[in-house]
Amino acid sequence: MNISIRNIDAALRRRSPYEIKSAVLFLVIIISVAAYLLGYEISTSTFFLIPIALVTWYGNSRLGIYFALLCTFIGHLIDTLFASHIYSHPWIPYGNTIVRLGLFLITTQFLTLLKVQLNSEKGLSRTDSLTGVMNVRGFAEVAEKMFELGARHGRPTCLAYIDMDDFKKVNDELGHSTGDQVLQTVGEVFLNSVRKTDVVCRLGGDEFAIALPETNEAGAKSAFNKLKKNLAEAMQEHNWVVSFSIGVISFDLPPADFDEALKLADALMYQVKKNGKNNIQFAHYPPEKIITPESRRNLRGIFHPE
Repeated sequence: MNISIRNIDAALRRRSPYEIKSAVLFLVIIISVAAYLLGYEISTSTFFLIPIALVTWYGNSRLGIYFALLCTFIGHLIDTLFASHIYSHPWIPYGNTIVRLGLFLITTQFLTLLKVQLNSEKGLSRTDSLTGVMNVRGFAEVAEKMFELGARHGRPTCLAYIDMDDFKKVNDELGHSTGDQVLQTVGEVFLNSVRKTDVVCRLGGDEFAIALPETNEAGAKSAFNKLKKNLAEAMQEHNWVVSFSIGVISFDLPPADFDEALKLADALMYQVKKNGKNNIQFAHYPPEKIITPESRRNLRGIFHPE
């Protein structure tokens, strides 16, 4: 049962807003016809809660209110214009309409608040509490989808692996509280330097990753040269002797396995560490597309280990 519900939920989340609205409207029509044919002896008003709940949950509160008003109006028409039953008092249909509208609006409001709360908790579960960027769990979910879309539509995607040089020295000499301040500052610089569509993650300790959709090699170089400058300025402002080794790979066609992409970026960052730290090394994937001899030499040990 739970598996069926999860499958239905996953299927509905993949639908576009237009598809959701069309399906819900069709459901409203079916319920309206059934309500008219069954008459007053069998109450069908509560069935309108199904399309109202669906459009609120998978759409938004505004759509939920719109369908609540629509369903209330349809119910009132059935009660007054199309009903053969004579009520004991002429105001009874209007009272029913008010009760029905109240129930529909309360349902819409309740689901909206529940949705906001669940999204908030979901966001917290994906966020690193110290730096404010995503944790590994959230990053894996979002970045994997990003890479899947990039591969499906043939769009460039960029991935960077970032390691903080000499961070251990800060903890040892200045204390862990200062180390936490450094990490918080780095997180702020990341979030202020990237686009809203980019995804920043703290992989653990002093290691971070950033995934950039719709970004080619030229865009990656521009973005990360600027980011490294911002990071250096933030460290100098606080007199923290910390630098950054960064490996950046631009994918024309992302690997099917996201873990493989992350390992490639990690290996590229390690090359920076071996060559003296505090630098950025860029690469292009697949390696056959790299045109400079220097780039080929840099990547030979990463993509084609000997």
